Amino acid sequence: MTEHMYERVADALRSQIVEGVLSPGDRLPSQEELTETYGVSRIVVRQAMDILEGEGLIDRIQRLGAFVRRYQPLVRRSALHYRSDPGAPFAEEALASERIPRYTHESHPERVGADIARRLGIQVGEEAMRTDYVSFANDEPMMIVHSYEPLAITRGTPIELPEEGPYMAAGLVERFTAIGLRPTAVVERLRSRMPRPSEVEALQLRPGTPILLVMRTTYSGQKILETADLLFDAHRYELEYALKVDPAQNGA
Repeated sequence: MTEHMYERVADALRSQIVEGVLSPGDRLPSQEELTETYGVSRIVVRQAMDILEGEGLIDRIQRLGAFVRRYQPLVRRSALHYRSDPGAPFAEEALASERIPRYTHESHPERVGADIARRLGIQVGEEAMRTDYVSFANDEPMMIVHSYEPLAITRGTPIELPEEGPYMAAGLVERFTAIGLRPTAVVERLRSRMPRPSEVEALQLRPGTPILLVMRTTYSGQKILETADLLFDAHRYELEYALKVDPAQNGA
């Protein structure tokens, strides 16, 4: 695959950022300096800067130049969120990056449309308890969650409202175990896409920033207990999945 000249310039500058030659807050050389250093045109330099800005490595400020952006993502370790006693995984992730966590939530019954009905294995128009969460670190929005739990399962139980009652903030495993439906599996399907206008506003995304979308489904045996969309700012989050490998069988 042929590499364009602007990609080579971007590679060289990226290496300086990653290796610490250029530190967070440092000003990059001017366009004139870069054209001379790499023997390329100003158009090539601008295209290289577009790449680095798109990757979240630099900020460009009009009349001042380009500066190395501080990159300190939160790391979401998926397995920690589905323990019997999960504690506060998001708070732990934020504190690990020396940031102060908080979150907001709002729950209300909703008659589900075709997509959520399919994911929950129920009929279109049936009711689910929808809970919307926004998680913040140092007051920066980091993650949005839209969770749906079928009211045919939870209505009238102590977990009908996820953030109220004796099991508020207890986590999926503990909450559903309390009503005799211990989760046995959680499936997360991941993809990236460009955000919708409301998501740009809610996550305070920079232009051109994609989101990571995790579509989660929680099971107890064959019964579906919950489904959710988890939306992450792709420049502020890394997702870690730790998978256990089965031990070798005798004679393998």
